Amino acid sequence: MAWPRRNGGGAVFDGDGIRVLQQVATPGLDAVAQLFTYLGSEYFYMLVLPFVYWCLDRRRGHQLAFLFLASMWLNGFLKDLANLPRPSALFDGVRVLVRETSPGFPSGHAQGAMTLFGYLWLEYRVRWWRAVAPALIALIAFSRPYLGVHYLGDTLGGLAIGAAVVAAFRWGFRRGLGGAWPRRRKRVATVVVPLLLLPLYGESVAYQTLGFLMGFLAGDLDAFAAFPLRTPAPARVAIARWVVGMAGFAALYALHGALIPNGLPELPGYALLGLWVTAGAPWCFHRLGLADPSARTAAAGSPAAGPGDAPAGAGPAGSEGADPDGLPGASGRPMRGGGPAGGRPAQRLGRLALGLLAAAVVGSVLARPPVPREAFGPMAGPSPDRPLPLVIAHRGGDRRPENTLASFRYAAALGADWVELDVHRIADGALVVLHDETVDRTTDGSGDVHAMTLEQVKALDAGYRWTPDGGRTYPYRGRGLRIPTLEEVLAALPRQRLLIELKDDDPRLAEDVARTLREHGATRRVMVASFHDRTLRHFRAVAPEVPTSLASGEALRFVVAQRLGLTPFLRPPGVALQVPEYHGPLKVFAAGLVRLAHDRGLEVHAWTVNDPRKMEQLFLAGADGIVTDRPDLALAVRSHLFGPPGAGGAADAGRAPAGGRRPRPGLHPDPGSVGSTAFAPVGAVRDRASSR
Repeated sequence: MAWPRRNGGGAVFDGDGIRVLQQVATPGLDAVAQLFTYLGSEYFYMLVLPFVYWCLDRRRGHQLAFLFLASMWLNGFLKDLANLPRPSALFDGVRVLVRETSPGFPSGHAQGAMTLFGYLWLEYRVRWWRAVAPALIALIAFSRPYLGVHYLGDTLGGLAIGAAVVAAFRWGFRRGLGGAWPRRRKRVATVVVPLLLLPLYGESVAYQTLGFLMGFLAGDLDAFAAFPLRTPAPARVAIARWVVGMAGFAALYALHGALIPNGLPELPGYALLGLWVTAGAPWCFHRLGLADPSARTAAAGSPAAGPGDAPAGAGPAGSEGADPDGLPGASGRPMRGGGPAGGRPAQRLGRLALGLLAAAVVGSVLARPPVPREAFGPMAGPSPDRPLPLVIAHRGGDRRPENTLASFRYAAALGADWVELDVHRIADGALVVLHDETVDRTTDGSGDVHAMTLEQVKALDAGYRWTPDGGRTYPYRGRGLRIPTLEEVLAALPRQRLLIELKDDDPRLAEDVARTLREHGATRRVMVASFHDRTLRHFRAVAPEVPTSLASGEALRFVVAQRLGLTPFLRPPGVALQVPEYHGPLKVFAAGLVRLAHDRGLEVHAWTVNDPRKMEQLFLAGADGIVTDRPDLALAVRSHLFGPPGAGGAADAGRAPAGGRRPRPGLHPDPGSVGSTAFAPVGAVRDRASSR
């Protein structure tokens, strides 16, 4: 199939700029680009930021950590807001050497590099550093389009936003914004602001950045006074500090990943990690004799440490600054035994640590345990390593008249994993397959279908209004195509898996569908859905053996809970969450939703997606299935990304083959040339969602 290339955005937002960079590609340059792209990853910054704080300059480390974490939260928010796709081998014809699943604009690597190295470039006016820092920024930023991860526009946007963040921070810092706040107001802000920002987007990076920010800033309100450090530290002391500090950080990070569930409990968990950097590690340094007690005297009278408390570059070299409230960081009294400064600051830090630990423990205890993958519903199938996300043919697809046996057979012959259909209960109790409440849009008749008998419905031509060419031709008129009953669909497609939507808010519809499924032995190959909470609840009561999705109200409550991080405390009644990508201007589908839904045993299906470019983006973002009017296109996109069913499975699904591209799949336009398909259920493969 010839896929259209993206155009209209100039070289910065299509593949042209990337192809220019990749013209000089060699294996050696590939390796260099991989190295520099790692230097822009969160793991590298986890190593660098504590080193600056513990060993190089504590005051600047405080400012840099605040600036960097705020910038990365902003980057994630803008990604979620813009929701632009990344470069595609299929649609842009470029090599994609690194696959990431978050939206593309702005580049987190470019923005992060500009934020961190740009700040350090302004702070350290050493000639060699003035040359090295811009080179690092450029190499990290432009390694991304070279590797096919970002468009040039994503990279340039990230650089511009990073520069603006640094400029805004320094402007506010020099004017002392927030520096005169009382300690209590600062303490409240460090907790309340992250909680208010958390619902704005629900990706995992939000919990990381806001949690770190909460713990880091809250700890720094007292850590400068409680546990002063002499910086810059001598080389041996610096190495010892970094090794000790990172060992503790790594241990806490591992415990966090093993014990704390996804969702709201992550926030105090990550805050404890931030508190370790500001207070826990410095406390250890004092106990181990790595703090240099002379720091207490040197710190007294030096400029304030918090953002906005002193102009950049103020304070004598080697001083760590004063308490963020403007109080001196030391009393001038010598410390005994190399221990930390005692008194109220240390006590406040201890209470803060206990409070965060209690919040993380209580949240973890109250959270329901994650549902193992093998316990998922029938969409995923019984195996935990199903290789492919689902293609669900909406009403059978739009290549044939919708909700007819012709469209269902076409979708089945193409290889659609599931076929979606809609069911109404009409006047004489028959169950007919039709989407609308009236027959006007799809047939040669008119009127409310609920007022008709089956005989009247069967007299209508279900192919009368279908046209493939905008009304020039109507190839299915007069060919005997009728509105089918649910019984006819079950009999005509005995092996096809079906997603059945109950269209009416009517408990009798739920009862009749349950009875019909049992009569045809179809309860194990269907899933039932409905927008009506009452109808779906009644169906679950009369047919508990049949899996269901979440109804409209249930899905809304889950999405709201996901934004608030409260899903660990829920037990959803269904096995699938089926949502649009957007509800009006509000974004619903996101990788963060998938992450928390999986913990609750829910697959996440996006509807109704007909743009191939959007299909690719949603597949990569972690969609377990896509409901589409174009199953032919969805199957082709899926085959390009993950290979055909059985060709490598989950082990190969998260990476591109050698050369960065798969052969472009062909697509047969007619079901007669495709042959039959074994309709085993398949689930989704996950790439680890990345925010970079």
